[in-house]
Amino acid sequence: MSWVKVSDFSYTYPGEDTPVFRDLHFEIYRGDFVVITGKSGCGKSTFGTALAGFLFQDDTANYSGKIIINSEDMTQLPLYEASRKVGYVQQNPEDQFCTLNVDDEIAFGLENLCVTPDEIEDKINKSLAIVRGLNLRGRDLATLSGGEKQKVAIASMLALSPDLLILDEPTSNLDPIATRNIFQTLHSLHQSMGLTVIIFEHKLSQLLDLNPKLFMLDQGEIKPFGNDQYLSESSNRINLSFTGRTSHQNQNNGILVDAENLEVKIQDKIILQGINFKIAPGEFIALMGPNGSGKSTLLQSLVGFHRPSSGSLRFFNQASPNIRTSELVKDVGYIFQNPDHQLFTQSVLDELIFTSKNLKFLTEDIVNQAKNWLKQIELLDRVDDHPQRLSYGEKRRLNLLAAMLHNPRLLIIDELLIGQDMANAIIWMNILYDYTKLGNSVLLVNHHPQLTETFCRRLIFLDEGRILLDQPVDLAFETLRTSGFDSFVPNKRLSEIYA
Repeated sequence: MSWVKVSDFSYTYPGEDTPVFRDLHFEIYRGDFVVITGKSGCGKSTFGTALAGFLFQDDTANYSGKIIINSEDMTQLPLYEASRKVGYVQQNPEDQFCTLNVDDEIAFGLENLCVTPDEIEDKINKSLAIVRGLNLRGRDLATLSGGEKQKVAIASMLALSPDLLILDEPTSNLDPIATRNIFQTLHSLHQSMGLTVIIFEHKLSQLLDLNPKLFMLDQGEIKPFGNDQYLSESSNRINLSFTGRTSHQNQNNGILVDAENLEVKIQDKIILQGINFKIAPGEFIALMGPNGSGKSTLLQSLVGFHRPSSGSLRFFNQASPNIRTSELVKDVGYIFQNPDHQLFTQSVLDELIFTSKNLKFLTEDIVNQAKNWLKQIELLDRVDDHPQRLSYGEKRRLNLLAAMLHNPRLLIIDELLIGQDMANAIIWMNILYDYTKLGNSVLLVNHHPQLTETFCRRLIFLDEGRILLDQPVDLAFETLRTSGFDSFVPNKRLSEIYA
């Protein structure tokens, strides 16, 4: 008997005329290990929230059909009942946090189910152990890295022992080691406990050997497909590129960034120490390292969000204490790890021109350039929409365009590939590669070894707050391979596909 059965399901967002899904059919069985993929913006997150019962709590919801999970129609259940059946890990972990620290977050759902304190304590430990996050106990959520937040979000759902566990890109902020650990853990739970798991994911390369049931969501339809189809489809997409560019070409022969013996403390805790590196014009640099190693803190320190406790930092031959963050914006484009953290306006077009307008760089030509870029990423028909109506991946692409429109000399990007399918990931890495050819530089946090190998020329690797290596990419991967960081090294089979 089917454990999850979707029949004739159609859904249209309020205010929209075109359905996201029309007469969708989907069926899996108890204990299945399922992976659903698809292009960014195809409706994966919407489908996940539908399966979890989130879409049907409003009287104005425009839908038809049924979603049956363990004999219950999720379209008819109140949310408190739906939450007993389905554990849903959202794409942005911050969207589901209800408390301020790790222990309270995992306890929150259990307390609402009237679980005893002793049992809650036991479940907190067990769920954190599953995601290898016991070291996070007692931490404030605001102090966690993006990957650590994802671990807590997953643990909070595992603690509830749901009939069905749904995870929307659960590893988008995780390093390769943590990604592999999470996928293997979920697969082990599926095998040992018969847990039914649905993962919405773009990182298929680390899931294929776990032999999941694979489905593709495309144009409102969901269809099964095989491993060989994934590989051939990826190889057919690698030549996609983006041609939109500002006309200004930077001419700069000096060092853009010069960091010497930086130390950064947050709440009296040393996060970074002994940091030394330079960035020259035209460089494309990947910043890699385990979750919690200090990557985001380093990027934030470069633009003045954290002042170094010691050492020196120079931008464009000026000491950073003499440059305000607001002044750096002219020459430095910064993209936060969470796409939602830098959406400020009421429309997609206004968001794209926001920085250029504030810098008084905005001209009619730049507005036309902005519209041309939106056309090329298929968002021109969304220019009047609020940015929060975009998918997570579309928000990330909007972030990048908004940061690039005024052609800064340096782009600092914390996790570009969040929410991006592989075709889009390759497109945007090509964009950045071309951007460096103009004399600009890019410093990019990237957890995808194959893309780092293909597009970047230099790799800085952080571990426990220190730079473990700073080398040309090929040499860096050889060093990592012999230093116990094999998970960060490209898979030869996949490297041939991306080359």
